[in-house]
Amino acid sequence: MIKIAFRNFFSNFKLSLLVILGSMIATMLVVGALSLNDSVDSWFNSKLRNNFGNIDIIAKDKSDTFFFPKTLNVEQVEKYLNKYKNEGVVKDFVFTYLVSSRIKHNGNFYDIFAIGYDEKIKEFSKKDIDGIILSSDLAKTLNIKQGDTITIITPSGSKELKIDHIGLEEFNFRGETGMTNGSIFIPKDLMLNLRMYTYNAPNTVFISLNLDLKKHLEFSEKLSKDLDLRTTPTKYNLKYSPLNKVIGYLFLGFSGFSILSSFLFISNFFGVLAEDRRKTLGTLRALGLSKKKSGIILFLEGLMYIISSSIVGALLGIIFGRYLLSFVNNLPNIASSDTTIAEKIPYVITYKSIFLGILISIILPVTLLITRSISFSKIPPVVLLSEEQILPKKRWLFILAFLIVVAFFFINPLYSLSVLIILISIFFKKSYVQLLAGVLSILTIYNKIGTGERWDYLARSGIFLAASVVIIFSILPLIKNVIRKFYSLSNILAISYIEKQKMRNYIIFFVYAIITLVILLTAVIPSSVFNYVDKKLDSGIVGYNFLIIENPLKSFFKSDYYETDENFKSMFENLVKIQLVNAKFDNKTLAIILARKGIEKSLKIENVKVNNLSSKEGIANKEIFSKDSTYTFLIKGILPGISARFYENFKVVDTFDPKNVIVPFDGIFVYDKKVSGALQGYAGVVKEKYVNQAKNTVYEKFDAPLYVTEELNKVFLSIKYFINVAVQLFYFGFISGFSGLTILSLKNVYERKRIIGSLKALGVNRKTVFSFFITEAFLIVTIAILTAIITTFFITMDLTTMISSELPDFSITIPWIQIIEIIAGIYLITGIFTIYPANLAQKISPAEAIRVFD
Repeated sequence: MIKIAFRNFFSNFKLSLLVILGSMIATMLVVGALSLNDSVDSWFNSKLRNNFGNIDIIAKDKSDTFFFPKTLNVEQVEKYLNKYKNEGVVKDFVFTYLVSSRIKHNGNFYDIFAIGYDEKIKEFSKKDIDGIILSSDLAKTLNIKQGDTITIITPSGSKELKIDHIGLEEFNFRGETGMTNGSIFIPKDLMLNLRMYTYNAPNTVFISLNLDLKKHLEFSEKLSKDLDLRTTPTKYNLKYSPLNKVIGYLFLGFSGFSILSSFLFISNFFGVLAEDRRKTLGTLRALGLSKKKSGIILFLEGLMYIISSSIVGALLGIIFGRYLLSFVNNLPNIASSDTTIAEKIPYVITYKSIFLGILISIILPVTLLITRSISFSKIPPVVLLSEEQILPKKRWLFILAFLIVVAFFFINPLYSLSVLIILISIFFKKSYVQLLAGVLSILTIYNKIGTGERWDYLARSGIFLAASVVIIFSILPLIKNVIRKFYSLSNILAISYIEKQKMRNYIIFFVYAIITLVILLTAVIPSSVFNYVDKKLDSGIVGYNFLIIENPLKSFFKSDYYETDENFKSMFENLVKIQLVNAKFDNKTLAIILARKGIEKSLKIENVKVNNLSSKEGIANKEIFSKDSTYTFLIKGILPGISARFYENFKVVDTFDPKNVIVPFDGIFVYDKKVSGALQGYAGVVKEKYVNQAKNTVYEKFDAPLYVTEELNKVFLSIKYFINVAVQLFYFGFISGFSGLTILSLKNVYERKRIIGSLKALGVNRKTVFSFFITEAFLIVTIAILTAIITTFFITMDLTTMISSELPDFSITIPWIQIIEIIAGIYLITGIFTIYPANLAQKISPAEAIRVFD
C-alpha cells in the first residue's frame, strides 16, 4: 500500500509541486504569524531583565499625572510596606521623585523621565553609583558616552548636564511599560535646584518582591486597594501582556482569507485525487483489494502531500515571519512623534511555534482526507469503474443549509428569508428561476442597507455574495448563446465544460471571487475615506493647523513668550491663546474651547460664517444649542487638584454640525480670563516654511507642538499601512487559486485526451486547442471577477449608507486605475499559470490519444 502511494506521489512530480505550492500557504502564514508572538515575547523578556532590575511594582498617587506629580503619604506607605517586608513578601522598596522631562541632543528633542534619587537607591539596586546617570538604552541609541554633555529642558529653562554613568537595569528604567525613550537619574537636591520637581516629598515608590511573578498582580491590586494608590506590576504586565499574542493573531486574522483559500484548494484537490484514482483503485477492488486498504492507499497518498506541503510551508514561514516583522518594525517610523525613538523588535522563532503552526495547518486537511478516504472506500467497484458522477450525500447538504438558515435567523429573520430564497433556487435547474431568486434575495434585504451592527453588515455581505453567485451562474447560458453568435469553437467548448462541470470549477471560482472581493473592497472603501479626510485636512482643526499645548507645570512660572515674542509670532498668519475646559449644562458634560479675541479670524467650519465675536460670544453644537441664545455653564478645569469651578453666561451666535469637525468639541467662545486647571495653549495658522522652526521653538520651551496636518496624516498613513499589509496577505490566497486552476487544467487535459485527439483528427488546429484551455481558465476567472464586482457594489452601498449617516458629505471615490491594475494582474498571472497545461493539450497526438484508453 505504501509503495503504491509513493509511486503515485512521485509519478507526476510537476503536479506534486503545484499541490505543495497551493497547500503550503496555510502553514507558511500560521508559522509566520506565530513567529511574531515569539519575537514580541522574547523582546518583552529582555525588557524584564534590562529595564527593571529589582523593580517589580511601581506605585503612585491616583491623582499623579504626566504633567502634575502628586506626592505620596510617605509615612503611611512606608509603614505598610515595612509590614510586608517583615513578613518576607516585600524584599525592598525605595522612594523616588519621577517627572516627565525632555533632552536636546544633536539638534533633536527626546521626551524622557527625570528621576530624582537619594542614597537609599544604592541599597535597593545593589549598585554603588552616583551623579548624573543616563539609561543605557537611550545612551546607546543616541551614541552618548560617559563624560558626554546633554541639554535637559526644564519648565524654567535649559541646563547642560554631564553624564557621570550609563545606567543598567533599575537605572535603565523606561517607564512603567518599558516602552518609553528612557530616563535620566539626577540627585534629588540637584533636581529641586533645577525646579524640575517642586515638592519636598517623593511621588513614586519602586517595590521589589519575594513572590513568584504570577503573584505580583495579586499583591499590586491589594496594595492599590488598601492605600488607594495607582499600582503597576511592571514585570507581570510585560510577561503576561496580551500584546505577546495579539500582534501574531492580528496578522493571522489578516491572513484568514488566504488560509481559507488554501484549505478550499486542499479540499478541491482531494476530490480531484479521488476522481483520478477511482479507476485504478476500482480495478484493484475488483481484483480483491479490501475496502479498508483502498481507503488507506488514498489516505497515504494524500498524507504525503500534506506532510510535504507542511514542511515546505514551515520553512518558508520562518522567512515570512521576518517579512511580517519588518512591517511591525516600520510602523513606529510612520506613526511616532518627533520626540519618540522608534524601537526595533529582534526576530525570534521557537521550535514550539513551528510544530504548533504545522499542527494547526494540518488538522483540517487531515480531517478532510480521512473523511474522503472513508467515503471513497465505501463506493462499490462497479461505481468506481463506471462514468457515474460521485456527489456528496444530499443529507449533509440539507443539514448544512438548515444550519445556515438558523444562524441568519438569530441575526435577523429577514436575512434568514433571503438565504432561504437562495438555497431553494439551487434545486431548480431553470436559469430564470435562479436569476429571479438572486434578485429577490437582494430586494428582500434592500431596506436594511446601512442599518444594524457589525453582525448585520457581515450577514448582508454574505447574502450579497451568495446572491451575486446565483445571478452570475444563472446568466451563463445567456453568455453561451451570445458567444455562439460570434462563432468560436474554443469559446463554445470552454463555456460548455464550465457549465457541465460546475461542482469541479466551483471551489476555484469561489477562491478567486472571495479574494478579489476583499481586495476590491480594500481598494474602494479606504480610498473613499482617505479622500474625504484629505479634504478635511486642508482646513486643519476648524481652520487652525498648529496647536501648542503648554506644560501645566509652567503655570507656576511666567509663560507669555508666544504672545510677546514678535519673531515667533511672525511664523504664523494668526496665533490665538486658547483654553480647554469642561462645562456642565443640562446634566451634560461638554468640551468647550475658550479663546482670546481673534479666534474668528481663521475659523473654518462648514455652514458657519462668523465675522466678529465679542467677549462671551461664540459658536456651539447645534444638537444641543440654538442660535442667538444665551446659556449658563458651570465651567471647570480639567487638571486634577488645581481646577476652578464657576458659573458663566455665554451667547451662542451661530451653531455647527459636530459631524463637520474632525476633533469633537461642543463650543468655542471668546473669553479673556485665565481659568485655573484649564489645559492652556495656542491655536495658530503656521506658515508652511516655518513649521519645523516653530516646532523646535515649542520643544525648547518644554511645551508640546502639534502640527495638525502632519499628525492626522500619521494616523491615516498608519491605517493605510495596515491596509497595505492586509492586501499583501490577501494576495497569498491567489497562489492557492492559481495552483488549483493549473491542477484543474492539467486534470482536464488528461480527461479530455481522447476528445482533443478526435478534434485534431477532424482538422482542429493546435491553436484552437490551446485557446480552448486558456479561454476556459479566463472564463472561470471572469465569472469570479464579475461576482466580486457585483458584491463589491452592494457592500460598498451598504457601508456608504452607514458612513453617510455620520458624515453627510461623504461620497464614494472609485480608484479606477488601482482596480484596473488588480484585474489586469489577476488575468496576467492566470494566463501564466495556465500556459503549461494548455501547451500540453495542443501537443497531444491524435493517433496516440484515440488509441490509448483514458
